[in-house]
Amino acid sequence: MKNLVLFDIDGTLTQTTRVDDTCFVQSFVDELGIRDVDTDWARYPTVCDSGITQHIFRTHLDRLPSAKERDRLQRRFVALLEQAYVREPHLFVEVPGAATAVHILRQHSDWAVAIATGGWQASALFKLDKAGIAVTGIPAAFADHGVSREVIVAAALVMARQTYQRQQFARIVYVGDGVWDARTARRLNLEFIGVTSGEREAVLRAEGARAIIQDFSDFDQFRQTLEELDYGKSVVCSSAK
Repeated sequence: MKNLVLFDIDGTLTQTTRVDDTCFVQSFVDELGIRDVDTDWARYPTVCDSGITQHIFRTHLDRLPSAKERDRLQRRFVALLEQAYVREPHLFVEVPGAATAVHILRQHSDWAVAIATGGWQASALFKLDKAGIAVTGIPAAFADHGVSREVIVAAALVMARQTYQRQQFARIVYVGDGVWDARTARRLNLEFIGVTSGEREAVLRAEGARAIIQDFSDFDQFRQTLEELDYGKSVVCSSAK
């Protein structure tokens, strides 16, 4: 029976967290004149673009966004990302080895791949494309599918079962970099691999992460992490660089 790996995007597959945050916040300034947005996302009730947008509207405007306002924000957000890419393409690169890891897993007989990210679909696909990560044909769920990580992951699982024609998977491993990713995995009873280093490692450990990698530069090491996680071992992998 196949196993499934669910990947987050920002900070997990792509090194785009900083530029994403900057452009996301600026879209509220440009379209709605909303400034002083709190960018400590861990303090938000739900950490995805749709949920954060709702919280910002409630906080600053005491209401929810209309569909037209969401569309305007998304278009402006993507436009800002496009402008940022022209100015600073180095801000849109993969986490080392991510593209190769996704490619190899897609060819592996024992593993299937899906994406579950808190970003809007349009912005997420733009970042993946510029980072050189091919995802055509991979089942993927985005902030467009719900206002919480749990709903987004659940949507990705439904898509994965349909795409791979499986009623269930032997194991499901969620790979992410944020505390919200670790919390989502715990709430949904999924195995979890954190992608981080330094002080952030301790933060993910505190959220229950048993396996931590710095990147995917050594695929064999990543695969070993997947296998050792299955046996309940605590794993820390350093970058091969």
